[in-house]
Order: sequence, then C-alpha cells, then structure tokens
Amino acid sequence: MEGVGLKNVYLVQAGEKSLVNNTIAYLPYAAGTIAAKAWGNQLIRDSFNLDRIVFLREPVERLVESLDDPYLVGFSSYLWNHEYNKTVAKSIKERYPACLTVFGGHNISGDSSVLMENSAVDILIHGEGEEVFERLLCALLTGESLDSVPNISYRTDGLTPVQTIRMPMTGSDYPSPYSAGVFDRILASHPEVKFHGTLETNRGCSNSCAFCDWGTHKAGVKMFPIERVKQDIAWLSEHRIEYVWGTDANFGQFERDNLIADWLIEAKASNGYPKSFRANYAKFNNRNVFELARRFSQADLSKSTTISLQSLSGEVLKNIHRSNMTLDHFSEVIKLYREAGIPTYSEMILALPGETYDSFTNGIGRLLDSGQHAVIEVYDCVLLPNSTLAEKDYIGQHQIKTIRVPFFQYHSEEADDCVTEYTDIVVSTSTLPPEDWVRCKLFSTAVQSMHCLGLLRCFALYLRHEKGIPYSSFYSSLVQWYLEHGGTLCGRLFIRIHDQLKAMITDNQVPYFYERQFGDVRWPLDEGVFLSCVADLNRFYRETSRYLKAFDIHEDLFNQLLAYQKGVIRLPGSSQQRIVQQYDFYGYMLHAMNNQAKPLKKVKNTLALTLPPGSAAMADYAREIVWYGRRLGLTMITNDSGLFNIQYDKAFEMPLP
Repeated sequence: MEGVGLKNVYLVQAGEKSLVNNTIAYLPYAAGTIAAKAWGNQLIRDSFNLDRIVFLREPVERLVESLDDPYLVGFSSYLWNHEYNKTVAKSIKERYPACLTVFGGHNISGDSSVLMENSAVDILIHGEGEEVFERLLCALLTGESLDSVPNISYRTDGLTPVQTIRMPMTGSDYPSPYSAGVFDRILASHPEVKFHGTLETNRGCSNSCAFCDWGTHKAGVKMFPIERVKQDIAWLSEHRIEYVWGTDANFGQFERDNLIADWLIEAKASNGYPKSFRANYAKFNNRNVFELARRFSQADLSKSTTISLQSLSGEVLKNIHRSNMTLDHFSEVIKLYREAGIPTYSEMILALPGETYDSFTNGIGRLLDSGQHAVIEVYDCVLLPNSTLAEKDYIGQHQIKTIRVPFFQYHSEEADDCVTEYTDIVVSTSTLPPEDWVRCKLFSTAVQSMHCLGLLRCFALYLRHEKGIPYSSFYSSLVQWYLEHGGTLCGRLFIRIHDQLKAMITDNQVPYFYERQFGDVRWPLDEGVFLSCVADLNRFYRETSRYLKAFDIHEDLFNQLLAYQKGVIRLPGSSQQRIVQQYDFYGYMLHAMNNQAKPLKKVKNTLALTLPPGSAAMADYAREIVWYGRRLGLTMITNDSGLFNIQYDKAFEMPLP
C-alpha cells in the first residue's frame, strides 16, 4: 500500500491497558474492516498510503515519533482506549497541526460532544464506519463538501460542530480484512505476538436491551456473505490464530450457524486451529444452541457456555426491554448441559433500573434454586454512550446516578502507562440507594466465593433442602455474621471489602484484591476471598463453623458434612486422598443440584480422589485452578467425575439420627 507522493494515513485501534507488556494481542479487526473497504477503492489506493495500523498500546511519545508526515489518523474508540486515543490525538495536533484526526467506534455517541470537549478531534463517525470512512476520504480528496458524507460530525469554521444527514448503512458485502491482506504486515513484523482473532458473520441484534451499546444496530441484523465467512475461518486457521471471538450477538439464532460451526470444527480437525472459539449465544437457549455448544465441546473448541439472564425481576426486565426464558425452562436447560458434561455460567447485572436489594438477592436465590450452582457472574451496570440507559430522559426517569472510575481488567498487572481509562458505573437508582448497592455487592461476593467456587456449597444445599433455608437468607445472614465478627478471617475480609465499596462511591476507585502470594496480578473480590480462605483453610472452617452450627444440624451429621465439604475443595498440590463417610453426601448433593432432592442416606462409603499432579505454589494454583479453571468448576473436585470414584457398603446402611 506504499507509494511515492501519496498522503499518509494511519489507523489506531490500541488494545487494552493490560496488554502493554504482553505477548498476546487481538488483530485490530475494526480498523481492518475500515481499511479493507477504503483501500478496495482504486481512487483511494492511488491517493492514500495506509502506512500503519497501530494495534498495541504503544507509549504516546514513541507512537507520535513514528508517524511520517501524517495526513489523517483514524481512531477506533471503546472503553479500554478512548482516553488513550484522545491523548494521542492531542500529541499529534501539537506536532502536526494540519493532520486530520477522525474518531469512530462504540464510544462515540450520537451527538457532537466529543468534538465540543476535545479540540484535537476534527471529525466524528457515528455508527458503522466502512462506507462512511471511504466516502470521507473521497470527499477530502476531491474537495467535495463534507456535508455530502452521511453520519459524521465536523467543525465548519473550526469551532461550531455540524452533524450531517443520518442514514442507515445497509451494505453487507464488505471485503474481509483477512482475505484483503490488511493484517499481513502486522503478522510478519510481530512474530513475538500470539494473535487472537475476530469472526463476524452478521451484524446487529434483534433484541433491544437498554443496557446494550449496539446503538442503531438494534434495528435489525444483516448477514455477511457466507463465502466470506468460510474464507475468514480458513484464513484464521491457516494463520494459526489460537483464540477466535465470535462477534455475532446471537450465535445459533440462524440455520446457517450450523454450517459455520461445521467449518470451525473442520478447521481445527485439519490443522489444530483455532484452538478455542467463544460465541455470544442466542438469548433464548434453545435446542439448536445446545447442539452447537455440545459439538464445540466435543471438538475441544469451547469448554463452557453462557446462559444469561441479567435480572430475574419482572420490573427490571420491563424497564430494560428484555424478556427471559422461564425459570422452569432455565432449569431444564441447565440439567441438559450438566448431563452432557458441559459447564455453564450465568450472567447478572447489578443496579439495572427497578432492581432492589430484595429483588436482587432473591433473584440470585431463584437462580440457585433453578440449578445454576457453578458460575454466576455479577457485572456492574456500565453506562455505555450508545445505550438507551445513557439517554438523558431515561436517566432522569429512573434517577440513575453513576461514578466515573478507572477502567482496568482483572487478572492483569499494574500497567506502566500514564493514560488512565474510565468507565461510568451505576451505583444508585430510584429503587436502589447507594447503601443497598454496597449490600448487593457484598452478597454477590459471598455467593460467588462461598457457593459457586464451593467453600460452603454443600452446607447451603443441605440447609435449603432439609431445613427450607432460602439461599438468599443463608448468604445474606452469612455476610452480616462476618461483618459482626471482624476478628475472623472472613470478618476481616468482608469488612475491608465493605469499606472499599463505600470508598469507591466517594473516592471513585475500583476495589480489587491483591496479595503477592497469589501472583502479581489484581484479583476480583470473590476470587480474592476464596484464595485467602484456601490459604488458611483450617482457620476458615473452624471460624465459620460457629455460624453454621446455629442452624442446629445434628452434631454427628454436622461433623461429617464439614469433613466432606472441606475434603472436596481442590487445594494447591493436592493429590490422591480418600474420604470415608457414614453418609452419602455425594449422591445427596448431586440430586439436590439437579432439583431432584432425595433423602440423605446414612450409608458407609468411600470417596477416592485421584487428582493429576499439581503445583503446591499458591500463585500457580491461583492462576490455573481459580483464574483459568473457575468456569470449568476446577475448584471443587466433585465437579469432574473423572477425578474420583465412590464405593458404597450397603451392609452399613442405617437410619438417620
């Protein structure tokens, strides 16, 4: 794409801050699609040189120094690079005042606010960029008025922003950046980087969830040519791209998705790549989605499947324009995946309009009652620029209040980067005051660390089915007990988290867990609690037993249940062991998780655990078992039937006490 006398153009799609010193990076797909469409135009090829696509988060000064008389620099902006982009643009303007700076991407809202707030930004592209960027370059080349370019904002006299006509971009037969060779130079010049890729087979979403930032794409879905999809999969496989993220909003919704799955599976079978494929599955988890997940699991392309609900409050679902499958259907789906040996995880969003402390905690309890005991991810509600949630009238209607906090990824080191990214998190609505938001965060931390990761799951299951204690009550009162017993291990942890969450609202700092023995990375709160308990397991169970004994479980049964609960937690360096029991806790828990509770039998049994060799180092355990393995259920030995066997002695079957 080089040529004498051509105007130099640069595109910037910098990765996340956590990737500064990393050898893993995504190919810059968004910038690549822009480039493939524009430089497919002969007029642009004859006039503009795409000198480089910046995909790593390079130091600002070094990046600007590397530019060669830039005519135009285009930026793809999202949460993880918007402030970086603005900083680079400002530095470019200081060095090259005549250089045009163009901003597009999901972080560019529908108005001209970015122009008004940033004098270093010249032009905004709203919505899809392929056709608009091509027309923009042509207009700049021919001297045509920018008013002829749709979906942009620019300054007419250097001060006043002007928005051009808005129109939907209906094209779908865009050239692929892969087959167009856009990334060839990047791959050749960065042999040290292990690249991840993106597969886009359609664009848009048939749903209209208020928290989503698909913006104008909510109006419908447009399909990319199936031959292009096939060629993209072949390219990704041939170029040994290990991890591929599918951008489709609802994979499995269309019949042709089965053919796409065929090609992905065949590609891996033929040469081993991609090694992993992650899909955003259709929101209603139907049989077709299950079959796709099953096939990917068998092909070792995907290990777990998401079944998202966001909230179980009818009021919330109405407010965010979303509907969920019924919990009865959800329970059937969970059972289907469990029987097939496919781990699942569910996602919830905290602080959606209409949510209360009771509706949130009861919703989590209902989710557990429906059989989702493995992984429940609770995300903060983020105000995204192109979402309904961010609209002024919607904010006023629901009295939404946010805090602006630094954006970073968990499981990353502190990056040596002076540019801080920010995100706006909802911490209060008309139905959820800030103090209840803190309580919800503490509750979800307890459920995730104690139940999903396994520390108290067996006790919670037993008390739910034998004494009718709701999960929401069990974990709410557990949090309160810890807060009232600050001298205990978890008392200290939860008081610290409580104080951090309150300070988060006042001081705008995201709390995280850091302990050098778990590796030089920042951990989510729930994983930090779990790791701290594993590191001092005897103390944890000794102290928490004081809370558990208040539920009046027969002493003999309590002691054996405690031994079983403690024994099934996977520990650093753990190996073969045998748990001899007088009660069939394994069978009982299995039926309870499947909502098929059966009476606990008092029968002698031996649970033989045969774990593969593992490192005794806490940092290795934290990385392999907790970080990489939580969605696979690796923290509990009994989640994997291949790690144990159980033998019963019927001669010793006795009545319960």
